[in-house]
Amino acid sequence: MYDLVVVGAGPYGLSIAAHAAAAGLRLRVLGRPMASWHDHMPAGMLLTSGPRTSSLSAPGGRHTLAEYCATRELPAEDGVPLPLDTFTAYGSWFGERAVPQVEEVTVTAVRPDGDGFQVQADTGERIATRTVALAVGAVPFAHRPWPLLELPPELASHSSDHHDLSRFAGRDVAVIGAGQSALETATLLAEHGARPCVVARTGRLHWAAPVPSSGRGRLRALCSPRSGLGAGWPNRA
Repeated sequence: MYDLVVVGAGPYGLSIAAHAAAAGLRLRVLGRPMASWHDHMPAGMLLTSGPRTSSLSAPGGRHTLAEYCATRELPAEDGVPLPLDTFTAYGSWFGERAVPQVEEVTVTAVRPDGDGFQVQADTGERIATRTVALAVGAVPFAHRPWPLLELPPELASHSSDHHDLSRFAGRDVAVIGAGQSALETATLLAEHGARPCVVARTGRLHWAAPVPSSGRGRLRALCSPRSGLGAGWPNRA
């Protein structure tokens, strides 16, 4: 019986696995590394988090994003947006160094089994384990407004359904939402030659722009301190 099975190999799954492996646990990690980021995020996307808060977690603070970028002469400083491709490549690099092995299989069921659990994979294998960590990401829980559920996929889809937005070139596209995902999707659609229109139930759009690393006075810095998630005390906390 294994001590831990980690389901998912994205940033959280890989970080959990890195600590578990360092602690000497008998471990299995199931999933394709950074799959959600490779397949369900639009090409050309920039992360809202800064380099300081985008590192995966390993014991001793090893294998940081800054270390990865330094070996490739890539920028990794606050105020410089982090491209999706850089982050996904970093996640795979982290996994190769911090996690003993990642098995690219899909988990189809997790069931209680005595004092532990039984994890079933699409290969037919059944794995007995004392504990399970589910790190499946947000894609399986994408919210689709009920008025749109009866529309066919070619007319109504979720932003996580699209990695390549070039298919919308020359088309009118209504983007529903006011968050960073909606606004950035609309921007990327325009860059690909589409005609996006943002529809949102709000009187104001909030764009998470990078915070300048310099040129901010002491008073402004005190009232709205910088953090890896943007300016302001809530983000700092």
